[in-house]
This record gives sequence, C-alpha cells and structure tokens, in this order.
Amino acid sequence: MKRRISVLLILLLVLSLVVVGCGQKETPTDGENDTSADVDEDSVEETKVALVVAGGLGDRSFYDSSHEGVEKAEEELGIEYKVYECRNDPSLFTDQLVQASEYAPIVAIVGHEFHDVAQEIAEEFPDVYYIYVDTEIEGIDNLIAISYAENEGSFLAGALAAMLTEEDSIGMVGGMDIPVIRNFEVGYKAGAEYINPEITVETIFAEDFEDPAKGKEGATALYSRGADIVFQVAGKTGEGVFEAAEEMGKYAIGVDTDQRYINPDVIVASMVKKVGLSIYDTIENIQKGEIEPGKVVYYGLEQDGVGMGYGTDDMEQFATDEMKAKLEEIKEKIVSGEIEVPEAK
Repeated sequence: MKRRISVLLILLLVLSLVVVGCGQKETPTDGENDTSADVDEDSVEETKVALVVAGGLGDRSFYDSSHEGVEKAEEELGIEYKVYECRNDPSLFTDQLVQASEYAPIVAIVGHEFHDVAQEIAEEFPDVYYIYVDTEIEGIDNLIAISYAENEGSFLAGALAAMLTEEDSIGMVGGMDIPVIRNFEVGYKAGAEYINPEITVETIFAEDFEDPAKGKEGATALYSRGADIVFQVAGKTGEGVFEAAEEMGKYAIGVDTDQRYINPDVIVASMVKKVGLSIYDTIENIQKGEIEPGKVVYYGLEQDGVGMGYGTDDMEQFATDEMKAKLEEIKEKIVSGEIEVPEAK
C-alpha cells in the first residue's frame, strides 16, 4: 500500500512540474512576434574603449587631442568610451588603469608617467589591447606603442619662426626636461638654423604641464631677453605663453592641435601632433585584426602624423604663401632623406 502511494505521489509531482513549465512559456504581446532569439548580441555590442590620461582634459593640447581620437571613433566606428583622468596624481595611475582595463577591451594610455605601470598592467590583463602614445616600448604582445617624429614637425616650426622673427632671436617653453620634449627642442633649433645659421634659440623648462603661471613666467623671461616668438611645448602650461605674448606684444607658436583659435592675434601657427588620428587609426586596426603584436608604430611627416596648422581661412595669416611653399619644400626634403633632422629620444 505504501509503495502505491509513493508511486502516485511521484506521478503527481512530475505532472505538476510539466504544468508549471508550460505556464512559464512566453507569448507574444500586442500581436507582435518575439524575434529576440534571432538576434546575435555579440554582433550588435559596441566595442568599448577607455582613455586614461595622466593629467586632465581641457588643456586644448595633448590630452584634448587624444580625446578627439576616441570621439571620432565613437562617431565613425561605433565604439562607446569612458575617460579616466588622473589629474597628475601618481597615486591614481595604477587604480585608474586597472579600472579602465576592467571596463574595456581597448585602453588608450596618454602620458609618459605611465611608462612602468602600463607594462605591469598589460601583463595582468593579457586580453586587453593597450594603445600607449608617446612611447617606444616593444615586446609586449597586447601593448601597441605609438611614437611620433615631433622633431620633424618642430623643424618646420623652427623654420617658420626663423622666417617670421624680426629680432633673429626665438625661444621655446617646454613642460618638462624629458626626452620627448627634448625631441621637440632639437628639431625646432635645427629648423631655425636651417633658415638662419646665426639665429639665437633659447629654451626654458617650466617643469610642469598643468600650470599656466609657470608658462607665463618662462615666456616673459624669453621675451625680455630679446625673443619675439616663443614655441610652447607644455600642454596647459603653454596657455601662459599665450598670455605673456599678448601682454608684451610678441608672438607664439602652439603645439599638438591647431591652437590659433585661442588667440589668433598672437599665435602665428601651431606644430600639430596628431595624437587623436593615431589613436583612431589603431582602434580601427584592432577592430580589423590588423595589429602586429609588440611593435612600435611611427607617425612622422611621411605618415601625416605631425605637421603645421595655420588656423582657419578667416584668420589673418602671418605665414605668407611663399613661407608655406618653402615649408612644403622642406617637408619633402625631410621625407626623402635629403634633410636629416636630429633626434633626442
């Protein structure tokens, strides 16, 4: 008797499970068919990209240029992105890079300050691609290093300054005395001397990329010593160079982006370093599977990675058509190897 009861209970239990299962079946609503099962979620999911900067956006120069790259990728490649700013706080470098690595399969790193930590984190997250600009690290398969020939672009800036100066004396304010800024310096000096071997070229290092007051102080000193054009290679600090130029009736050259819009009355031109372009290109190449692991990608005059910006057509042009033609001639000679530009990194 007990056995029959047990068998009956089991049959009842199985029947109840079948009924419950049928009751949970989804049915179309509002007369529409449910086609969600036909959607391949992987095919519609956007590629995520993280941008990690040592300083902060708003410098209208180096960091903002990198941001333009991910913005363009959002518009044209369908990525979604987040920005992680470290505000020059070393205690945030590792944490922000780890958070970025957990968020996205592609992480763009901007700032020489990440040199050591980037290599460590790249090994901890082997499935993440790291795009590290302004470095020449090799041998890490998931780290794509991008190096710029800023010396080539600065050669053109120096040549233009030498053609424009009325005092045969020009200057440069660098953010910090580090190899990449020295690379700007040697190119700038060589370009100026190519036009005028007797020209005076002096550099002051502000030792800061985020302090316009220090940039203004450095530029004021250079102008007071006789320079009438100063090249700013100092990120946000360079805004102080523009202030000093305006107050003292002198001129300046911008950097990284075409900065003439900031003050077209005193900024004669800019040496453009296309960080955004290189980041965009690399994101696209990762999506296409066209990345060579562990290699350095170079952007110079030949690759249109550096060059000169003269503002918009409605701005007064300090560089004449003859000067621009001369710079194009110099550019061709650099690309062909006829002119060898010195290097400092």
